[in-house]
Order: sequence, then C-alpha cells, then structure tokens
Amino acid sequence: MDRAGLKDKKRETQKEKAPLRRLPDAELEIMKELWAAGEPLTRAALEQRLTRRQWSSTTLLALLARLEEKGYVAREKQGRGYLYTAVLTREEYLPVESRSALGRMFGGSAKNLVAAMAETNTLTDAEIDELADFLEQLRREGR
Repeated sequence: MDRAGLKDKKRETQKEKAPLRRLPDAELEIMKELWAAGEPLTRAALEQRLTRRQWSSTTLLALLARLEEKGYVAREKQGRGYLYTAVLTREEYLPVESRSALGRMFGGSAKNLVAAMAETNTLTDAEIDELADFLEQLRREGR
C-alpha cells in the first residue's frame, strides 16, 4: 500500500474512534517535529530533531506506538526500520489544543483570554485591529 493509501486508511480509523483529545506534551513534541518536517521521518531522524528531550530510543518508540495506536501517526516499513508520517494534520489538531488551553487557563472564556493579554500589554494596536476585523468577519459568516 502506498503512503497516500496508508494515510487514508489511518485517517478513516481515526474518524471511527472517539473525538480528538489533547495530546500529552511528549506526544505533542513528536507531532510538532513530524509536522515541521513535512515528510516521513525515520526514528533516527526524529531522535536527532528531539535531542533536547534526551529520550532513549525505546521511549521514542513507545511514544510513536501510542500515536500510531491513536491513529495520529502511520508507519511504513523501510529496510530494517520504519518511516513515520503524521496522519493528523496540524490544522486538524490546533482547535483541540486551543479549546484545552482556553478551558484550563481562562475558564472557557475567550473574553478572559483577551483581557489577560490586554492587562499584560501584550496586544499591539495592530493586533487589536486584526482581532476586531477577524471577529467582524466571523459575525458576517454567521458563526
């Protein structure tokens, strides 16, 4: 089965499972590297990209196995090892992480998030205008 077929099969499996849930930080780190690479990576290449984490090979393989079991990562045999590919895209996952952070940090309130940013002077006038434009666009689209 080619990579596209493997990815489609895994995506179908993921859709049959429960809704997407926030990934543990270690698994998210692996997904970030797979997304950034934009191409399948070997375990060795992932280890190299994740040297700051100082994980053993067995730890990385266990995390990859969990991600594969969840349907977020697919693997394809290559020689004596495997190539790992992100099945779940960053764009598909981002709303999960956003909802989680909003809920954990701001009681589920987008207003509280923006208020916290305003209180710490993190928002520039240009960013406030950009947010206002985006909110107006959402309103026009009926969301």
